[in-house]
Amino acid sequence: MASSPKEPIITSLLEDEHVAYLMEGIQMIANEAIASRGVFLLGVSGGSIINFLSGDNGLPSLETDWKSWKIFLCDERIVPENDPESTGGLYKTQLFPKIPDFPVDNFMAANVSLGTSGDVSKDYELRLRQLWPEVDPLSASFGMADCLILGVGPDGHTCSLFPNHLALAVTDSWVTFVEDSPKPPPKRITLTYPFINKAAHILITGVGEQKLEIANRIKNGEDLPIGRVENPGGHLEWIVGLKTLHNTSAL
Repeated sequence: MASSPKEPIITSLLEDEHVAYLMEGIQMIANEAIASRGVFLLGVSGGSIINFLSGDNGLPSLETDWKSWKIFLCDERIVPENDPESTGGLYKTQLFPKIPDFPVDNFMAANVSLGTSGDVSKDYELRLRQLWPEVDPLSASFGMADCLILGVGPDGHTCSLFPNHLALAVTDSWVTFVEDSPKPPPKRITLTYPFINKAAHILITGVGEQKLEIANRIKNGEDLPIGRVENPGGHLEWIVGLKTLHNTSAL
């Protein structure tokens, strides 16, 4: 894997084309992974990403072998699953009922009932590592997700990696915890950069001019959490839906 970062692709689309383009990419990545290794490992985020993926033109529209998919969370709020802030709970109620062929046991929810945020984080990492049962832990491909779907907040955060937070500096684990999130709820777990930046494909997506402005701020050298997603050995693409199309660049 190359050690130096490369500039991401920035793809701007009209809002009504945004989800279709995103789904086309996910379907291609999924089916190639299944054909190659018999499994597709996908990390999903919360917020608006849930709506993109759960709509009738989202993941339920794909033609794929759903039994070969394994889905995990890029971050989670430490709240009960029936809480409207629970990302895992929302996927279970909004997405999976629309995909009857997807085995719900192939979705890795966080065990938020454990004693502390640290316990939840450690348990999630332990189970995450089990997604590569036949890969040598010393191999470069150990922990390499096929695809991560990331969002970005107005402050440039992604997952639960917020500006100026200690979690940004974690390098010795794939998952860490946050107990003082500037955005409620305060207690969360999140993937870290050592795991995120190993993924084969990272798709950062959202709608609105603000998302494009953040991408351009990063290109101009501003240090934001989403800008530390570098993925030097894989495919990194921003997919932004706009009301008016004024700039499109694609691979």
